[in-house]
Amino acid sequence: MIEQIYKYDHASELRPTLQGQALALASDQNVPTTPVFLKARALYPNITAKSLRAVSEIVGSRFYVPPSMLAKILREADPVATVGADAVRFEGFSACCSAYIRLDLDNSALEAQARSKGTTNVDFGPELRGALSSVARDTEMEISIGSNSVEVVTDGKAYFEKKVPLPLRWVKGFAEVQVAMAGMCPAFSLPKIAAQRFLRGLPRGKNDQRIWVGANGPMARVTAREAPGAVPLRGCHRLRVFEPLAALADSLDVQFNPATGATSWALNFGTQRVWLVLNAEPWRGFSGDGGLLSRMANSDDTGLAAVTAQLSWQDSIDAEAISKTTDLSIEVVDVALAKLAAGGRLGFDLAQRAYFHRNLPFDMSKTEGLNPRLKSAKKLVDAGAVRWSDDVADVSSDDVIHKVELVENDWRCTCPWFAKNGNQRGPCKHILAAEMEMNRQND
Repeated sequence: MIEQIYKYDHASELRPTLQGQALALASDQNVPTTPVFLKARALYPNITAKSLRAVSEIVGSRFYVPPSMLAKILREADPVATVGADAVRFEGFSACCSAYIRLDLDNSALEAQARSKGTTNVDFGPELRGALSSVARDTEMEISIGSNSVEVVTDGKAYFEKKVPLPLRWVKGFAEVQVAMAGMCPAFSLPKIAAQRFLRGLPRGKNDQRIWVGANGPMARVTAREAPGAVPLRGCHRLRVFEPLAALADSLDVQFNPATGATSWALNFGTQRVWLVLNAEPWRGFSGDGGLLSRMANSDDTGLAAVTAQLSWQDSIDAEAISKTTDLSIEVVDVALAKLAAGGRLGFDLAQRAYFHRNLPFDMSKTEGLNPRLKSAKKLVDAGAVRWSDDVADVSSDDVIHKVELVENDWRCTCPWFAKNGNQRGPCKHILAAEMEMNRQND
């Protein structure tokens, strides 16, 4: 667990003013910020307010409660806000690690008076969530993030503190879900009426049955079996957070990662978008150590420093431009970007199909080495447990020899872990060890 202490000079609140209402979001004083992190007028206040409430609801939710946790429900964490040159983003992760949500506000959704690039936590309490429900279309709402004066960071200032125990897998999943998003491709899009009907038809209670969702012309098609163009969905009750927003959206856009089974559901409002990314299994969470493991195991960090030096709070990172600037191959740049995303340095924007720069305001150094399969694979290689012969590797582990081979461009292993998960959750430690040994011999 990571003991994360959030320090706020006041609780976030929706304050009445002569002009309307001011949404004052207190920022975490552990993160260096300017006195005013963001001050802007919401041009579509009802959409923005309802979207922010949805972000807060996901962050405060636990869609799966393992038996060992029934008496130990985690407190909610606070959303993370990133202010860039062209977008303001609020993102959060459910306590169970199975759902990630983000609100992206384009410049056309805000009339900014002051802004400073950076990332911070913002306080979201139950009182604020209730107040956001009262914001109407004609409400004048100003959003401000940060401190009102320099004095709030001087000695002797009383802060509103939240001590939140964050599981390491929560912090790790928060960062590495971006890598899962980078592997997604568009599936289908539903217009407003079809999206409303689909969301209203979802079960009211918890439902972990797997269904398949696709488009049948302008309407949604839900089946119990796989269908062409449809995406798998288990734990569909996680989408209910979208129901109050659907009537305001232009469309519901769906994307799918075929390697992991994760899906992305986005309500598009034109000037802003709300993304909800769901993992394939509500009980599993985004472990983040799947699709990236092979690249982490088989590549050095030659280009990492050069790519990191190119980061400057961009809202859209151009990998090809970085490749030309650094004289690195596009493959090396892509791996470096994926590693930076897994380390909390980047998020992924599915609308632009590109990473954006932000630093998660957590102590990410405590998450180093959180890839147990990768660590175990390195130990196997160092111990000389891998023997290649005739395109088949014998990997000795726990007094058992497992066979590893490449079949039709997919790795196969005889271990129980692979028999249960296949390649959906990334390679097992024996495949990783075989890959590492193969690359070592080829160097």
